[in-house]
Amino acid sequence: MSRRLPSMNALRAFEAAARHLNFSRAAEELFVTQGAISRQIKLLEESFGVPLFRRLTRTIELTEHGREYLPVVRDAFDRIEQATLRLVNRDRHRILNVNVLPTLAMRWLIPRLPHFATEHPDIEVRLITSIRPVNFWREDIDVAIRVGVIPDSDPDPDAATRPRISLQMAEDWTNVRAWRLMPDVLVPVCSPELMKGQRPVQEARELLDLPLLHMATRVHAWPDWFRASGVDYDIAAHNQAYGHFFMVLDAALSGRGVALVPRMLAAPDIQAGRLIVPLELEHESAGAYHLLCRDHQADSATVKAFRDWLFAQRDDDRPQVEEATNEETASFDEVGL
Repeated sequence: MSRRLPSMNALRAFEAAARHLNFSRAAEELFVTQGAISRQIKLLEESFGVPLFRRLTRTIELTEHGREYLPVVRDAFDRIEQATLRLVNRDRHRILNVNVLPTLAMRWLIPRLPHFATEHPDIEVRLITSIRPVNFWREDIDVAIRVGVIPDSDPDPDAATRPRISLQMAEDWTNVRAWRLMPDVLVPVCSPELMKGQRPVQEARELLDLPLLHMATRVHAWPDWFRASGVDYDIAAHNQAYGHFFMVLDAALSGRGVALVPRMLAAPDIQAGRLIVPLELEHESAGAYHLLCRDHQADSATVKAFRDWLFAQRDDDRPQVEEATNEETASFDEVGL
């Protein structure tokens, strides 16, 4: 007996529209017109004999029938994708697409990747760098590393006293799994030359006598760090700002001032003596670094291998190789730097 199944295109249109609650965004994701989405959903509704969406003036919402049907369709798509990945990757070289923050890639991840290649020679890591919020439904990525706060997570009772992170980690959290990877611990760093002839810094307020380097994407970092240290600070009085942590680190290495950065990003330069910590006073941010992936890929062999390896690396403070020179270690594509 032949199966009575709807059109795959119609089901894709329904799932995307239900996820976005917007026909236009569903059309953008599937690279079709809004009219095509509307027609596919109308065909579904006519074949079922029940409405799936309630069309309002400027928005849409799922009907009771739509809400009942959505998880079944989504689960079916997840199962098809899982089975497809298992079939495609069986007995062949596996590829893992990783979307990661630029400076984290350059200063922390890439120096460690040769070790992953040695442990997992059958997995090729392809890196894409970006600070934009990830969208697993529109981007061809398997995992991402971002820094921030997970929406609707248990509130941190100390969040109000910690440096804020305003970065958004994901555009759409539907069926996204997240693991806390590392804390975001901010510490001041500068070049040894900057402190030549200066008396040792004994307390946070003495840093105000030195040029401070700012991050355009972390505008609250210095004010919140000083506030946590019991010092008032007016950011308007200073104007050296950089777009990425690797830029502010390079500025600090050049002796332009004191940068406030996550300790793990500055660790290689501190270990090598290229940077010093003028005041051993650090504050953990309200957010943290997280590993993200699609929920149904969380237990795939490739993702699990990378996740377990990352967890082992986060506690390893030993100096790493300066750069990855093995071409088989990773493909690196810079986006949005």
